[in-house]
Amino acid sequence: MVLGLDADSSRWICIYFPVSWLTQFGHGLVTTVVGPTQPYLARNTGVDIATINLVWTFGFFGYMVGSLATGFVFKEYIKSEKAKLSFLSITICITGAIMIFLPFTSSFVLLVVARLVQIMALGAFCTADASLIVYLLGPEKSRPFTMAFHALIGAGFLAATFLVRPFLPESGVEDTDDICGRTPVTNNVTEGEIDVAIESSVDAAGPIPTIAWPFIISGAWCVVFSLGFLILARLPYKMPRFYDSDEEAKEGKDLPEKDIKYWKLFLVVVFFYYFISCGIERIYQPMAFTFGICGPLALAPRDAVVIDSCYNGGFMCGRLVSALIAAFVVPRNMILMSLALCIGAAIFLCVQGGSSAVSLYIGTAVLGFFISWQFGSCFSWVAKKKNITGRLSSIFFIGCGFGSLVTPPLSGFFFTSLGPMSIIYLTLFFCIIQCLLFFSLWSLARIPANSKTSYNLEQLH
Repeated sequence: MVLGLDADSSRWICIYFPVSWLTQFGHGLVTTVVGPTQPYLARNTGVDIATINLVWTFGFFGYMVGSLATGFVFKEYIKSEKAKLSFLSITICITGAIMIFLPFTSSFVLLVVARLVQIMALGAFCTADASLIVYLLGPEKSRPFTMAFHALIGAGFLAATFLVRPFLPESGVEDTDDICGRTPVTNNVTEGEIDVAIESSVDAAGPIPTIAWPFIISGAWCVVFSLGFLILARLPYKMPRFYDSDEEAKEGKDLPEKDIKYWKLFLVVVFFYYFISCGIERIYQPMAFTFGICGPLALAPRDAVVIDSCYNGGFMCGRLVSALIAAFVVPRNMILMSLALCIGAAIFLCVQGGSSAVSLYIGTAVLGFFISWQFGSCFSWVAKKKNITGRLSSIFFIGCGFGSLVTPPLSGFFFTSLGPMSIIYLTLFFCIIQCLLFFSLWSLARIPANSKTSYNLEQLH
């Protein structure tokens, strides 16, 4: 038996988690592949670096919509085991199918609309999957599995940088100057001479642009492993339920030790905490490669993608480590360590990141390592205070989605208007604001309600 479950439920959970982790790995792939390929997508659709960042904005607007809708319907209306698993399968399958299509469009409007729908489906999938983990195991036992959930996303982030690298062009100075807007195209340099291999050219393998292959591979991964949920739905095993019924929840099964007096204000601050946390991620994910080739170090494309590898490698390792230490380190302490070391890494990058490639790689890896702790640890910290398997589950993903929506165009504007180093300074500013937000959450959580709390079903949804 596993986790104290009966034999049928143990078999169910032993199949569910590998399928969930494989699809969350695909989540990391489809999110990150767009980062290193972003300058080439911009060239393919005829827009500049600042404008292509709108792909992230529209995408994460869709993420917010998908997450919010799922928070309302997944627990209330999608009640059966087969319905829940089918929902997970359909949403991640849509995500993968659209990914395969993205590199073949030369229309910027079509690109952003497709990305919006794709990330809407991804937001629905992530919210449902994260909520289901707590629903299956409860807030205590689910803690390391929540961290593992995010660790596999981080592993996908890292794998995407290695997936993209073989398909990046061997770009010369003229190519990077053109991408970065430093040198206009003249009559002496033709469009074909400075193109960067995402153009409509055909490689030796067939009528598929070279840079399209990372999109095809990551999309196919999601489609293939989405079938795992449908297979599990057909197997004769029983899905475990931590809350077997609303009555058990009402009677106080694993409820918080005390209520929070200013609960609505607490939720508002949670929203902005996740806004900033995911905002820091989205400063780096879209812009790391662009900073490498267009920033003060002017790295070659295959050296610049190492920045992505360092960030996503640190991110993956951080989430793997967090999944291990979450079993014996309380979430609050994990958050505090993360906040302090993210500020330290951001300061280091401000001082050294513009003058030394090695320092840029190291600072980026450290930032990625510790920023990766924040989503899962704060999720577990709040889960101990309230049941978050219903509508509340979406607030984390909506805050994250909103930060992911706003930050890419903001960082693109800073990059083009104030210079490449401005996005490093913006990262430090966000880290400081994040510390203030968590200390506000901590203070609010320590203020007890005036009277004994009466837990009812409305609070639990």
